[in-house]
Amino acid sequence: MGIKLLGVSLPLLVISIIAVTSTAADETGKPLITKTCAGTEFPDVCTSTLESDPRSLSADLKGLSRIALELSATKGNDSAGLAYNLLQNATAFKPWSELSACFYGYNTSVDQINDHGLQSFDEAKYDKAYEAVDLLNKDALRCSTFEIPELDESNTMLSQFTTVVKTILQLLF
Repeated sequence: MGIKLLGVSLPLLVISIIAVTSTAADETGKPLITKTCAGTEFPDVCTSTLESDPRSLSADLKGLSRIALELSATKGNDSAGLAYNLLQNATAFKPWSELSACFYGYNTSVDQINDHGLQSFDEAKYDKAYEAVDLLNKDALRCSTFEIPELDESNTMLSQFTTVVKTILQLLF
């Protein structure tokens, strides 16, 4: 049947990716969002986030990917703002240092997306845009290890959505 990779036959995996990409390439708007998000690890997060942006409803795959990239920066910026507000009210060193790490990580990653990821995307260097989103994903995962209850929801959403964005960007490779 083929080489097994994580319990999935390699030819089946390749066929699935080809089916999603070829079908998604012919779609726009809500049908594209539905089909694209179905191929991600967090389809509900993907669908609800992308459908919340009106530009997505008329986008093709490339446009949807860019919107997703922009939304990852927006969500990272929101998380940075939340961390900053908590940081201002920290009363002990440990929570202050953990919140500082989260705030710094989010800001640095969002800057990478805004300064390099979007430009790379526009230059069709989708792997570089992927790398910028991957940094934000890693920062969200790292921040979640600090177990700051006020950031739990934000970290979860950010890590899930950036995982989705990475999957969508891979469709353009």
